[in-house]
Amino acid sequence: MRLSRAVFAGFVCGVGVLVTCAVTGYAADCRELVIGGKFKEAVKECTTEIASGKLSSGPLADRHAWRAFAYKGLGETRRAMADFDAAVLIDPKNEISYVGRGEVYETGKDYQRARSDFSKALEINPRNGAALAHRGNISYVEKKYDLALEDLGRAIEIDANSARVYSFRGRTYAAMNQQEKALDDYAKALELNPKEILSLLGRGLIEKKLRHYEEALADYNRLAEIAPGFWPAYQGRGEIYGALKKYDKAIEDLTRAIRIDPTQVLLYSQRGWMYVFDEKPEDALKDFSKAIELRPDSARLYLARAASLKEIGRYESAAEDLKKSLELKPGELPATMLLARVESLRRNAAQACRWLKSSYEKGGLRDPYIVIREKDFDNIRGSECYREFMEQ
Repeated sequence: MRLSRAVFAGFVCGVGVLVTCAVTGYAADCRELVIGGKFKEAVKECTTEIASGKLSSGPLADRHAWRAFAYKGLGETRRAMADFDAAVLIDPKNEISYVGRGEVYETGKDYQRARSDFSKALEINPRNGAALAHRGNISYVEKKYDLALEDLGRAIEIDANSARVYSFRGRTYAAMNQQEKALDDYAKALELNPKEILSLLGRGLIEKKLRHYEEALADYNRLAEIAPGFWPAYQGRGEIYGALKKYDKAIEDLTRAIRIDPTQVLLYSQRGWMYVFDEKPEDALKDFSKAIELRPDSARLYLARAASLKEIGRYESAAEDLKKSLELKPGELPATMLLARVESLRRNAAQACRWLKSSYEKGGLRDPYIVIREKDFDNIRGSECYREFMEQ
């Protein structure tokens, strides 16, 4: 994937705190071309200097490192890794190479190697804020929140003007359910950079959770304005519209998100439910089917599609989906009870009673008398098995 100039500047400078971004001396021309986003020119310049044979180990390692950043900007990950490896081999004290290689590992979700490289950079320079921020982010991903806070706090001490680090820490506080601290960090990040995407998204999520829908909508509207190609902006806004029962607007936003990334299961699932609430079961059925195509091992998706099938009277198909759901997640109460309803609608009293009994004995149904009020069970009320279930 190619990186834009703005995004790559953040990458090269870590999260705005990498001290080597201000280093003078080695590979100055090469470095400036990379930071300026002129990646092809940077590769050419670095290659010329590397091939000159005039560089000692330190400057030579730097040229390899900055050429690696240029390759990363061009989306040529393998070449980038080869140059980072070469830089480390030439000069084991070259900290920017460890940070750069660690970031590549981090992007590839090889967190063990990424953490090792960031830690090595910190052995060389304990005040490398980028290494601290990236290592803190890895701890967040691994749900080691205390470690994340420790590294991110140190990164902020080194550079209190990095919006991205405040965003990382805010996200960590949010995961720890410390919402006020998270909101404080997001506010600080947005004060430093009003276009900080992670903070707008994170604050919007918290405001949505707190049902502060106007505030959340303001953040998502701003997010969509800043990053119109960022699907979570439309997904989050669509979810708020759904909570406000504005289903047409919710469907519109989720459709926009799907156009941006048609591989996201969540988007089809959420739009499917919006169609359900908007009483459009046929459209819901299509979305749940697409979601199942993308994630065939989800019990909840089979349950959702079964609910849509039930609404349009396709009881046999609904029963098949519910059995698949229970195969994936045995004993789940919503699926068990819906299967009992579907079998009743099919006038299959024995099977309906079987699933009612299973709901009561294994599925967590506490009050079996709720079935008395449900029309779905009208078809089996006169059966002997139904009377036995109610008497037990």
